[in-house]
Amino acid sequence: MRKIRFAIGLRDFSRKKGGAERYLVDLCTRMASEGHEVHVYTEHHDEEDPRIIFHPIKTIPFPRSIRLLSFAIRATRATDKGDYDIILGVGNTLKADILQPHGGVHWAWFWRSLRAYENPVLRMMKLLGRIFSLKQWVSGWVEDAPYRARGLRAIIAISDMVKKDMMRWYRVPEERIHVIYNGVDLERFHPRNRRYRQEIRSRHAIGDEFVLLFVSNNFRMKGLVSLIRALAEMKKENSSPFRLLVLGRDRQESYSSLAREMGISKEVIFAGSTQEPEKYYGASDILVHPTFYDACSLTVLEALASGLPVITTASNGASGVLRHGEEGWVVGDLDGGEELKRGIAYFLDEKRRGKASTRAREKAEIYSEKANFDRVISIFNETLQQ
Repeated sequence: MRKIRFAIGLRDFSRKKGGAERYLVDLCTRMASEGHEVHVYTEHHDEEDPRIIFHPIKTIPFPRSIRLLSFAIRATRATDKGDYDIILGVGNTLKADILQPHGGVHWAWFWRSLRAYENPVLRMMKLLGRIFSLKQWVSGWVEDAPYRARGLRAIIAISDMVKKDMMRWYRVPEERIHVIYNGVDLERFHPRNRRYRQEIRSRHAIGDEFVLLFVSNNFRMKGLVSLIRALAEMKKENSSPFRLLVLGRDRQESYSSLAREMGISKEVIFAGSTQEPEKYYGASDILVHPTFYDACSLTVLEALASGLPVITTASNGASGVLRHGEEGWVVGDLDGGEELKRGIAYFLDEKRRGKASTRAREKAEIYSEKANFDRVISIFNETLQQ
């Protein structure tokens, strides 16, 4: 196998930052372990690996828009001077040989995510705020730049949804886009983590109730309001006893208040953030991720690997791996919460849920980290041969 001189510009080289960063840290680490020469141009890193060569990028820290722009310009200039075989762009630099944006398409997010604001006045205020936000326009311009730049040789979309968005917003021909879904750690996220079921449930005073897991650091964007309302309606309809376990570090006050108003404050448990999400998957019965926009939620793949049926929306690229009514349930419309309620009710049946659990793990095994890595490297090698 040819050894590749590889470079990437990534503002935060940290697994703690988010799913995209975690994936890219793992990609770089794996490439380095395979003997490739890996260069990371970054503003901040807390992952130390002697096999990876780090290049610090100094940015103008304030305002945020200038910080994003200064990183994009300086990281692009620095990688240009390196004579690399492959420069991977992930949406925060101006040029790349191969583009793999993990946030999806900025302008698709810009419009679809406004649906998270139900109040029309609040939604209009948010839209106006974005229109007059320099940060939003800088983010869009930086993302647009690699599509316009010369030298772009391949594009990797992390879901079919993102591929369609690329074709719509950037007029990219379909044949230029490779679709490679995210990979998941099949050993860390595994059905055997059910051995932690009692530990986690005891920690949060949960008994044998049906447990729905919600995982996010952005409660509004990932649809927690819609989920709380749907569960409140189910309680009124004398549903089986349940608990909603909310995992993440967002502000919880308004959501706690909503749960009290809706009469399910005892059913909603805010567990905060954790370094051991696999234990929480093991303690739960299903994952509910009613997001308004996700390029390809890694949370969905982690849940499937853990043997959990998944309920998510068509606005999540990861919904493309699910078979509706098999290992998951894809909600087309969150308005009113009826589709969401039907999905939850569907998996309340223990026998049906057991079959879905087996299918979930089988589906996740198709999307292993190794399979993802092998496909990405094959694109790198094909590009070099061309």
